[in-house]
Amino acid sequence: MVKTMLSILITLGLLIGAAFFEQYFVDRQFDKFETALYSLDEKVRDETAVRGDAESVRTLWESEKKVLHVVIPHTDISYVDYWLSEAVSLIETENYTDAQSKIEVLLVLCRQIPQTYRITFENVF
Repeated sequence: MVKTMLSILITLGLLIGAAFFEQYFVDRQFDKFETALYSLDEKVRDETAVRGDAESVRTLWESEKKVLHVVIPHTDISYVDYWLSEAVSLIETENYTDAQSKIEVLLVLCRQIPQTYRITFENVF
């Protein structure tokens, strides 16, 4: 009986620890991406952004999404891919007004997607 209770408590502790690690991991990955997006947003507002700037943000996202596939669904990742591709092509054509709106959507996604995986009452129950 004691071994069973101990096993249950250890398993529960491991699950809770894994949940907190997942939350921390997803937040950290999106924080890096959000920082890069803010710097790209500043360049777009100044109308000095070039395709290379946008491609560097895309390269960062490509490296981040490789590890994010483990913990978040592909649909969330594909949303970011879609909006980022739109922003890159608009920056290339120097359509800064539309590119800025795409970057704003990406910034909102950077806040909303990690919120989905936080340990909150709404997400648990």
